[in-house]
Amino acid sequence: MKQRTILGSIVALGALLAFAACGGGGGSSVTAPTPGPTCLPTSLTAALVYPAPGATAVPDNLAQIVVAVSTPLANNTYNLALAGPNLSSQTYYTLAQIAASQLPSGSQTPSFANPTYEQVQLIAPFAAGTQVTAIGINLPSSNCTPFTIPGATFTTQ
Repeated sequence: MKQRTILGSIVALGALLAFAACGGGGGSSVTAPTPGPTCLPTSLTAALVYPAPGATAVPDNLAQIVVAVSTPLANNTYNLALAGPNLSSQTYYTLAQIAASQLPSGSQTPSFANPTYEQVQLIAPFAAGTQVTAIGINLPSSNCTPFTIPGATFTTQ
């Protein structure tokens, strides 16, 4: 049992370090996520909706990222933390709720019922070949570790 706890701590530390090296497409704030409990309850379900999880050749001038969550988040309170090997600095984008009718063409359907859609508007393009290897939902006003969205990866052209 003790080995699982140690392994879990190592995995959590690795995720935190990955977010400490994140960055990309021009967010509104550049502040490191702080270590602590996860920013959202572990019962929350989240999925990348746009661009599609695992997508390659995503346009560099991507205008938005959309995620689905199983419970609505307080508007303009949470943000996204992006991580990847060729992202130059930490970047966060403030999430705002949108209606299903506002989803961009090519959006994926989450695997859970009654999703709430949250988006970030990007203010600068990504560099060509940017790899986003992790996306987390962060609460910048709290000492927490971003809630990692499973399978949330994509690569730009």
